[in-house]
Amino acid sequence: MFVPLVCLRAAGARFARLLVATGLLFLFSISFSHSQTVTADFASRSGSTPNVPAGLFSVGGAGSSINQPGPLNTLTTAGLDRTRIWIPLQQIFANKNKPNFNYLDKMLETVRTSGLHPLAVIYDTPSWLASKPCDAPSSIWQWGQLAASIVAHTDKTFPGLVEDYEIWNEPELVTSLCISNATTRRNTYVSLFAEAAVAMHKQAEADGETIRTGGPVISQLSQAPTWIPALLNNSSAAPYVDFVSFHLYPTGQPNIDAGMNWWGLYSITQSPTRGLAYYYKKLEALVRSGHQPHAWTTPIYVTEFNDNWAYAVDCCRNNPTYGPLWNSLAIADFLNVVHSGANAVPSQLSYFNASGSYFCILGRWNQKMNCDASATDPYPQYYAYKLFASSDYLDLQAGGHMAASVSPGSTTSGLDATAFYTSRADDLVIINSTSTPHNSMTVSLKNTGLRSPSGVAYLLNSSHAEISSESVKIESTSSGYSAKVEVPAYSVVALSIKGESTGEAPKAVLSVSAQSGTHPLKVSVSSSESQGGGSAITGRTITFGDGTWSSWSGSVTHTYTKPGHYSIGLTVKNASGQYSSTGTTITVY
Repeated sequence: MFVPLVCLRAAGARFARLLVATGLLFLFSISFSHSQTVTADFASRSGSTPNVPAGLFSVGGAGSSINQPGPLNTLTTAGLDRTRIWIPLQQIFANKNKPNFNYLDKMLETVRTSGLHPLAVIYDTPSWLASKPCDAPSSIWQWGQLAASIVAHTDKTFPGLVEDYEIWNEPELVTSLCISNATTRRNTYVSLFAEAAVAMHKQAEADGETIRTGGPVISQLSQAPTWIPALLNNSSAAPYVDFVSFHLYPTGQPNIDAGMNWWGLYSITQSPTRGLAYYYKKLEALVRSGHQPHAWTTPIYVTEFNDNWAYAVDCCRNNPTYGPLWNSLAIADFLNVVHSGANAVPSQLSYFNASGSYFCILGRWNQKMNCDASATDPYPQYYAYKLFASSDYLDLQAGGHMAASVSPGSTTSGLDATAFYTSRADDLVIINSTSTPHNSMTVSLKNTGLRSPSGVAYLLNSSHAEISSESVKIESTSSGYSAKVEVPAYSVVALSIKGESTGEAPKAVLSVSAQSGTHPLKVSVSSSESQGGGSAITGRTITFGDGTWSSWSGSVTHTYTKPGHYSIGLTVKNASGQYSSTGTTITVY
């Protein structure tokens, strides 16, 4: 885990000191003399606005660094059902002639039992292929075959569980891919990716499974203009880039050493030249101009992010006041990129990390808030993700659509907002990063696509760490509805409105290739004939009756490895927030 190179420069430290010296604190402590209004336009829930994919939120290390049922249930019930796991080839293939999959099988069994959906990182080299684990293999072809054998094993032992594979980790760093020359290191990585991805896809095809391979998994984003085109424009690698991934940490140890406080972190996070949205949009532009298939829609995964890359206590990461604020702000910024030039929001945001020194979502509360792993209590930032992701609150982990507009959106003034709609509600989130409360803020909700709505406001701050709620009166206006909400200092407030949809209901149609057969039984399941009713279909979920499900495609294949009766279910939802379900039962002998 490393930070963009810009954060390692001495300028970062000077900038952090300058924030205090120039009186930035005054900017955030002034009183607003005018009444504040936040406005969102939901485009009548038409389905025409940018999509927010299901499974957006992920937490690194769930199922590995945290592997007990209780803590894992704490994560999954909050909607955090995605994880990033590690597959070290030097450990599994320590013996050239006798691979040991025990470590991998134990981890994947925990992942499967817990209902997690993993992204797996394949990395490092066995000792019989290199002097050190971080060295490039003496045979790139052989390394690719080892990666393919991982796919073969997981497809056979845990069919359908692992779909996403990252190849290597932060290969731009000489400490991660130990090649001294930068150009040689980059070219070697592209060759490794191409060899492995080709072999992995061939293996998955032979197994009757679908996988996705991605990279380049870089963290020094100043190198993105060379690393991403090198991968996406290479004729051997580009056809197998199913997603592009990178890591994003806006600050580092120099900022901590310079005395970074909340206002300094906020300013850097929102900076138009070094903030979260800035880096995402820069990298997205590189992805869209690549030569990989479907470049305009290639998913982009942020597979590590946090406020600071240093393994140290900083001002804000685990702080009861600033932890929920920063993470809510980060989510809003990543979503709002589509309002400032990006083609799509990220397809995955993976918080670093579930458990570990200074980085966690679960740990022991103590004076330092240093993620002591002797306990697994939810840390303050956990509740920001629970607010956005959980079906008990905004339910964004199930997917949705962005509002057509929100004002103010992501700002540099300390008051930020984002808005989206799901199958259940129209939602507006307000982040007040200042010491100034707004005791009666007007919220204007336009083109909601709902009639007879009711509203509830959720509040998250250091005084309401576990999310409080209260009903909100919704008033009719000429353009939709309005409400008054209280937004205390240093708080996150979400307004969620539900009502009757103004559109026609969808119709779920399920097609299954076989109603019975002997195991292992491979069936094809399709929802392609489903109809959206009065608006477009925006979500499909197929459950297979054996604890697994799919929401990525309307047509999938699934293999049943054990005898039994299995109920296959289909639920579709449309842009108006209405849904329809159907199902059938198959018998496996």
